[in-house]
Amino acid sequence: MRTEFEISHIITDFREAFIQKYHPSNNTLNVLNALEQCRTSALGGHVYLCPECNAIKVSYNSCRNRHCPKCQGFEREKWVIARKEDILPVKYFHVVFTLPGALHPLCLSNKKAAYGILFRAAWDTLNAFASKHGIQTGAITILHTWNTQLGYHPHLHCIVPAGGITPQWKWKELPNASNDSPFLFPVKALSKVFRAKFIAMLGKNQIILDPGVRKALFKKEWVVYSKHPFCKIEKTVEYLGRYSHRVAITNRRIKQIDDGKVTFEYKDRKDGGINKLMTLDAEDFLHRFSLHFIPKNIVRIRHYGFLSACNKEKLNSLQREFDIPLSPRKRNKVKWMDVCEQITGVPFLQCPCCQCSEMVLFQTVLPYRRGPPATISPDLDFYRQPA
Repeated sequence: MRTEFEISHIITDFREAFIQKYHPSNNTLNVLNALEQCRTSALGGHVYLCPECNAIKVSYNSCRNRHCPKCQGFEREKWVIARKEDILPVKYFHVVFTLPGALHPLCLSNKKAAYGILFRAAWDTLNAFASKHGIQTGAITILHTWNTQLGYHPHLHCIVPAGGITPQWKWKELPNASNDSPFLFPVKALSKVFRAKFIAMLGKNQIILDPGVRKALFKKEWVVYSKHPFCKIEKTVEYLGRYSHRVAITNRRIKQIDDGKVTFEYKDRKDGGINKLMTLDAEDFLHRFSLHFIPKNIVRIRHYGFLSACNKEKLNSLQREFDIPLSPRKRNKVKWMDVCEQITGVPFLQCPCCQCSEMVLFQTVLPYRRGPPATISPDLDFYRQPA
């Protein structure tokens, strides 16, 4: 559903002011271009015609950029469908690893290395604690770099099963799974091990820390957050979908674009989670938004342990033990029209006017970069097809 104000509007109107003030990289400009052109005639599309009432429906192509608030719905649904095939009927914990503010400048200037280290340090920490119980656990990890005010806040969401697989490929539950503890492992111990592993990996990657920053990092406790486990598979999958393909800000949160300023809604967690409004200069808004663009070739969602793609046999062994359907080696391709029907409850090709006929493809509109789109003939009756 289209909203009154969109990020694409801000990009169109204030791109030049943003470029002059912040001198963004080519990667940032490419992302902004993609978001601006998403679902417009610039990317081409398809024209559908109803053979009954001659109604026309134009569907423009998506940019499919992972930072685009319009494009993530289909990708999220497709990903969730795949995850339903991997979820075991056990409890799952939500663990969040957060990097302290002292590391933010370093992360911004070394995004590729810093994000890779964040993934590895978090997984190595979880795996180290699980191995003390003689098991290999699994994890689905999702990188987020923002807070609700669009500030830079790199952290990793981890969905971790409350147990793991033994060397004999049998399921073993962790002690905290059988009680009401919200902690998979002791969070203070997790925090110290995570800090040590992250800083050690910085050195191995030849990223030199300022001595003052290093001292401050060891003086302060790092934040590792843990939530109560999920008991139902449906809730686990629903929760996964909520985090998996989220972008820094959605179009719904943009409330006003006026006089060179952007007003958006955010949740103030320091004030009981109350929704408030924040107003920024448009070029500053684009700068904050662009801080969360992830460089190419960085995978934002990663699977570890027995949930990784290379350990499919281990996962299948556990699924046999729980007597549930096995995850397929090759997943069926999900069609975007089927996902649209799943979300809306209405077939995509059903005519929105007469609602009794299936629309047919009338014309393909080519993107501008391949030449101007062909014009549609006004004599639509000529192209009418029998029902």
